[in-house]
Amino acid sequence: MPPPPPPQSSSSGGSPPPLKSKEKFLSLILKAVIMMLLMCFFFLILPLASFFLILPLVLRHRHHRQRQHSHPSSGFSSKQLKKLPQFRFSQETKSAHSKSDSCAICLDGFRQGQWCRNLVGCGHLFHRKCLDSWLIKVTSCPICRTRVLLEKEDRCTLDSGSRRTDFQGLLDL
Repeated sequence: MPPPPPPQSSSSGGSPPPLKSKEKFLSLILKAVIMMLLMCFFFLILPLASFFLILPLVLRHRHHRQRQHSHPSSGFSSKQLKKLPQFRFSQETKSAHSKSDSCAICLDGFRQGQWCRNLVGCGHLFHRKCLDSWLIKVTSCPICRTRVLLEKEDRCTLDSGSRRTDFQGLLDL
């Protein structure tokens, strides 16, 4: 048997091992370039995507604020509140309103000499300050949601359908 051929040196024309290291190096560079492109794509697309996701929320908020400025309050003005009837609480009024011992807004009892209001439409009794702070926001009774009428308003409007259900009154809040 003949002896195996001696190993060839790199200078003799065989395939040199540095080619494999060049392929590995190019592969690493290619992977790095691809990773950089993916990261750039991610960091460019992420702000755009978030912008388009948040845009409807911002527009809805802006629309809501514009509606609030065009209709700042659905309640009475202080000038209108002065037109509502008021009286000082006494023993005579206590007997007339025996069903209500306390204000339904602040839950404090009625005392002699306190200013009160008795709503015309429904007959509920409240402290004047409590009811006025409520009526600035909402023009209905805090208990039954009946629309509060001013003195000069025609009382027949109460009978003609301005009385609200509990659900409709909740929409005023």
